[in-house]
Amino acid sequence: MKAGFRVIDADRHVIEPPDFGDRWLEAPYRGRVRPAPERGPFSRYVDGKPAFRQGGSGRGNFMDEPKYRAVFGKAIEDGFGPKSNLEAMDLEGVDVAVHFPSAGLAMIWLDDIDVDLAAAISRGYNNWVADFCGHDPDRLKAVAMVPLHDPEAAARELERAVRQLGLVGAFVPPNPLRGRSLHDCFYDPIYAAAQDLDVPITVHGATGNPLPQVGEGRWTKFGQHVALHPMEQMLASLALLGEGLFDRFPRLRVCHLESSCGWLPFWLERIDDHFESFRYGDGKATGSVRLPSEVFKQQCFISGEAGESGMAHVAQAVSEDILVVATDYPHSDAVDKFPDRTIGDIVDNQSLSREAKRKILWDNPCRLYGLKG
Repeated sequence: MKAGFRVIDADRHVIEPPDFGDRWLEAPYRGRVRPAPERGPFSRYVDGKPAFRQGGSGRGNFMDEPKYRAVFGKAIEDGFGPKSNLEAMDLEGVDVAVHFPSAGLAMIWLDDIDVDLAAAISRGYNNWVADFCGHDPDRLKAVAMVPLHDPEAAARELERAVRQLGLVGAFVPPNPLRGRSLHDCFYDPIYAAAQDLDVPITVHGATGNPLPQVGEGRWTKFGQHVALHPMEQMLASLALLGEGLFDRFPRLRVCHLESSCGWLPFWLERIDDHFESFRYGDGKATGSVRLPSEVFKQQCFISGEAGESGMAHVAQAVSEDILVVATDYPHSDAVDKFPDRTIGDIVDNQSLSREAKRKILWDNPCRLYGLKG
């Protein structure tokens, strides 16, 4: 709890152990996922191929930098286990956290990966993260990795992860995989499963994943991280809103994460304008009778960072019912705010009403993830 508010961190991260590929994969697949220590703790080789973007982003392994170690030294000593995570949550005022992978944001997203191996990695990760959360299942939650390469297998894995392991949704990258964007009917079995299970699909990018990226070849390492998170999410939201997905799945929930939120009002206004245009839209492109902005308000969520000034504008211009907060712990984005400001900045935000803060910190993520209030 922070300043009287109950808090759900809607996007927190685990860091998979270096021996994940040996300990958590089923016997036929062991040894096919290996760490890439020269690249830092998030990178892996899969069947000898780099499951990361060559060149990458940032300045090498940021965890070796003195500033990072000064802030998260206890977590490093603990191997980023649940004990240090819960201690960090207590310092921040986080009651419940929903966890996303680190290496797993890139590990299976190769166009040419062995599909059976992608499914095995997903099962192994989901088993591992469920074990992680088992140390305090009331406070530690997680979303599932699912192999988009095989939607039927992904749907089965999502059902297993939710019903047997207690995970609370699935994550997908915003980038196209094998030339398919997220609205493609190819993925309908996954969306149908999420809708039937009453869990969300969360869209979470990573600058280091090896999939095609907007503006490829145009960014410096600095510009890559600035641009790709919001721009890939903007394109993903356009695909989902503009191609009839939510008409096919009227109870599906989707959340766009770790891309800031300030772009949303402009983007929805532009999509609505084209939707109503006699030339570009008029409902013909999607067959929908709902404005894209109304669809977003009814079925979508977006995360903001606690100190993001645009959060109040989104609450006013779109809706305060669609916002959740993400700390990004223990990634580098959290270093300058931990522990007092990761949640404290939103609590201290004078542009948000107390009711809006309560919704953002608790009510909205409860609805998003289907958690009990």
